[in-house]
Amino acid sequence: MLFHSSPRSIIWSSFLVLFWAVVVYAQTPETVLATVNNIQITQKQVDDSVATQIYPLQQQLYAIRKAALENLITTKILESEAASRRIPLDELRKQLTLGEVNVTRAQVEEAYKQNASFFATMSPDEARERLRLDLENQARMKHYRAGLDALRKKWTVTMNFSPPVFVSELDDGVSPIRGAAKPVVTIVEFSDFECPFCKQVQSALKQVVETYGREVRLVFKHLPLEGHRNSLPAARAAYCAAEQERFWQFHDALFTAGNLSPPVFEQIASDLGLGLPKFQECVASERSRAAVVKDIEAARRQRIESTPSFVVNGKVIQGALSFAEFQKIIEQELSQRPTQKQSSTN
Repeated sequence: MLFHSSPRSIIWSSFLVLFWAVVVYAQTPETVLATVNNIQITQKQVDDSVATQIYPLQQQLYAIRKAALENLITTKILESEAASRRIPLDELRKQLTLGEVNVTRAQVEEAYKQNASFFATMSPDEARERLRLDLENQARMKHYRAGLDALRKKWTVTMNFSPPVFVSELDDGVSPIRGAAKPVVTIVEFSDFECPFCKQVQSALKQVVETYGREVRLVFKHLPLEGHRNSLPAARAAYCAAEQERFWQFHDALFTAGNLSPPVFEQIASDLGLGLPKFQECVASERSRAAVVKDIEAARRQRIESTPSFVVNGKVIQGALSFAEFQKIIEQELSQRPTQKQSSTN
């Protein structure tokens, strides 16, 4: 049985999205929403606690607004061009569809073969004629879209509309980072030092930081998996290396080590010039265990259970991506930054 949303439920859902947006935009992250015994609770603390529920609503509102913005931009471009040509808007739209339209009999026959079941109640001749008209309309729409693309290059279009930022504790200022101090793109990596795929992706991540170091920040989070006997001790050891400002050197050494064990951790610490008594005390301490558990809990809140996994500007992506795959994702995020000049003045 199929269930359809009633108009009332759709209207109510839309109202909730818009109401939430009005409330959020009326407040800043530092707005104090409540106090308990003079201890303040801010908007940011509330948002961080329900980040995974809020972000889909932000995305929904952004998508609605972006579609509306694109429609308005297209309308303004067409109006400007029609005024420039001194013709009515409808005439301009008609002109943009002009161009060679050549639908062959072979194309109609191929379309008929692929869609014959949809035309069971029609005669073959009627079905073929309808398909021919559809193919001609598709060709005219292709001309229309090409014409619009040309006009977007002709007229100046500047956008200042940012996608929603994922509000959470993932980039908390405590976890190890590489890259930009003020990033446009934040990549949060959940990793396990005994995971072969985590080791495999390291070269791509280094290339990302080298290529996009001014725009991209890489944040490291521990996610030692069950079944990897030394991954939790390795994570605690890496945390302790971070206490002596040697995290990334220790991180790289762990991934290049032939095997992982407490003696190997101490050897790496010694090779890196760490203070061994302080390192050993930290590895055995509750704070190193708690720090790793905090990362594990963050992963669970994002429903992340495998490594390597990444949260790129709020979007969860899993697997050992290549540099080319990271590059495609990053370029897409960079293309959506606030100011985008798409063309120069005519």
